[in-house]
Amino acid sequence: MSDKRFGDEQHARRLEWLAARLEASEDYRILRRLKPRRRFHDDDGSEVLIGVVLDVETTGLDAAQDEIIELAMVKFEFATDGRIFRVLDVFEQLRESSVAIPLEVTKLTGIDAEMVAGKAIDPDEVAAFAGPAVVVIAHNAAFDRRFVERAYVVFTTKAWACSLSQVDWRQEGFDGAKLAYLLAGYGLFHDGHRASEDCHALLEVLSRPLLMSGELGLKRTRPGCAVLR
Repeated sequence: MSDKRFGDEQHARRLEWLAARLEASEDYRILRRLKPRRRFHDDDGSEVLIGVVLDVETTGLDAAQDEIIELAMVKFEFATDGRIFRVLDVFEQLRESSVAIPLEVTKLTGIDAEMVAGKAIDPDEVAAFAGPAVVVIAHNAAFDRRFVERAYVVFTTKAWACSLSQVDWRQEGFDGAKLAYLLAGYGLFHDGHRASEDCHALLEVLSRPLLMSGELGLKRTRPGCAVLR
């Protein structure tokens, strides 16, 4: 092991020791940076289904006029009881829009005209990625669904679920329904407002028991047709 790696590991252990000491006090709350996982539960022979968590960044809020500038999806295996097993694949692509990207969108997402110049999202790649999914989940699906169904026909054939509206997050003990609040409730934070980061954050939240009921978040987030029992 190199001296640098050994030093980094020592530093990480020291920080974790300090965090544990702070957590032991009622005067502090600790937030750890979310590290996206590939595996959540080990395979146990349960029947598995495929789901997709989806998020888009757009030039604005009007699906009739504004356009997608980033599409991200995380494809995962899950059981009918709401357990998430593993991430199968990740999709993340930028797209140059015919509509100018407003300054406020760039400030929020970090995406500007230079980043998307010459970029396109291949509808066939989108269809191949999302095709096996029995459900598409978005945090505010009413927004994302309008954009992606208009752009990619594969989403018009899918059952959708909305993690924002289908869980009473405040009733479950969270300060609000934004992803930042949900992560904070589990002692985590992330660099939000990019589509792929928000997808990983949402999958992490859905993999965990809700704070009050103890029910898995994914089980509470049911698609339009009954998949989770």
